[in-house]
Amino acid sequence: MATIAIHASNRNRDFIPASKSSSGVWRAIVKSMANTVVEGVPIRRMFKGVVGDGSDIAFWIDPWLSDMPLKDMAPDLFRLEKYKRCKVKERIIDSGGHVSVRWKWKHRLIETEVLGQVAMLNGLIEGLSGVLSSRKDRWQWLGNVEGKFSVAEVKRFLMSGIDASNNFVLNWCNWIPVKCNVFAWRAALGGIPTTVSLLMRHVPVMDPKCQICGFADESVDHIFTSCLVASVVWQGISQWCKVPYIYAFSFCDLLELYNFAGLKGTAKEVFQGLIVIGCWALWKARNELRFSNKPVNAGNILSEVKAVGYLWFSNRGRLKSMSWENWCKFCFM
Repeated sequence: MATIAIHASNRNRDFIPASKSSSGVWRAIVKSMANTVVEGVPIRRMFKGVVGDGSDIAFWIDPWLSDMPLKDMAPDLFRLEKYKRCKVKERIIDSGGHVSVRWKWKHRLIETEVLGQVAMLNGLIEGLSGVLSSRKDRWQWLGNVEGKFSVAEVKRFLMSGIDASNNFVLNWCNWIPVKCNVFAWRAALGGIPTTVSLLMRHVPVMDPKCQICGFADESVDHIFTSCLVASVVWQGISQWCKVPYIYAFSFCDLLELYNFAGLKGTAKEVFQGLIVIGCWALWKARNELRFSNKPVNAGNILSEVKAVGYLWFSNRGRLKSMSWENWCKFCFM
């Protein structure tokens, strides 16, 4: 705790801080924890604060509600927080079974997305019971049932990710923005916050069902391959691109379909990017529904894929003279 106190500052808002101007063992440890990832899970995510009296665990900065700090779950709210290093006991009101939050903002909240994040955190925190107690705060290792940390447990966690025989390797598409490639890479590793992913990270979720269709739990594979809206979007893209009906059992299979669609050259390259853009647009529509209550329409998603795809390909692709008419015909002569 003394080492963390020395390195903590107003600019360094990390639950395991390391001063940029320092060097030595502590900085090497923090850097190693930040860079070490096992099966898509950073080793730093294996530590979680267990709230006792709430006097030592930081409300926003330390991971206590899940293995992810609240500042990362709701970054827009963290920017508006008046006292960013506040402790849990300074924000949580635990009055005999009913838990609420004492918020302190820099100014009044008016943006829809920000209000959506407030509602999300309120829902997660109000679902808890008996948050505060008389015992001291402590830290838990999520690598075993007992929650006890040891060098052997860390070694076992690291060894669990050594087998790379079935690892998916994403081939990035050059004509779409980096943000879309990164999104596809994160989704393939299970790194986007679907309800199933949040439950696996020990984040309490009110309803794990897909809010778009309501037929299954919201996993990466469901949203992008088996959700009804996704099926309609892929049907529209397959008809537009003149390829067999797009059908995949998993998200990774979906990203590799461009190799088996019977396309060659520029058409194959374009089809690869359209699949990623389609996934990006589906996730964007999902977020707008969840946080802004905006209805999801498969036709609008398909139109966005065509329009955004044309904008990016005509400026970043090989055929910068591509016309909108040929784009809509999927013609690359």
